[in-house]
Amino acid sequence: MPTPQKLNVIQQLGQTYRAMMAAFDSQVGHPLPRWRILLALSEHGRSSQKFLAEHCRLDPASLTRQLQAMESLGWLSRATDENDNRLTNVTLTPAGLAVVDEAMPRRAAFFDHALDGLNAQQIEALSEALSHLETRFKQVQQKDAAVAKEKVREG
Repeated sequence: MPTPQKLNVIQQLGQTYRAMMAAFDSQVGHPLPRWRILLALSEHGRSSQKFLAEHCRLDPASLTRQLQAMESLGWLSRATDENDNRLTNVTLTPAGLAVVDEAMPRRAAFFDHALDGLNAQQIEALSEALSHLETRFKQVQQKDAAVAKEKVREG
């Protein structure tokens, strides 16, 4: 049974994440999932939707909705991969690159403001704690996926 302190930390993590997402959207001008896609495309160039889903940690349906919205804004283009018609490649348009360039200073200011008041040692400790939690969450997910796969084989 988890201790009340552990429960509070996990609940606080969820509340903090939701508050961060709302503040990011307000400050930077883009919802965080959309921004992660824009940033990935600006850093990696043309990318497959499969890569973007994995890199941005979005389910494919959610990614597709985001891409459709950004395509309608003229920020990106999508095309079937010339070597593998099962893949759809995504590329930022000049307008999309301008959106990223314009938002980067606000993103940097958001990060500076969010971490203001924490010294380097506190930031490092927080980073380590978050990395530990991410690893543990992934282990739980992998274990559950393995159990589900085993049930399919048995069934």
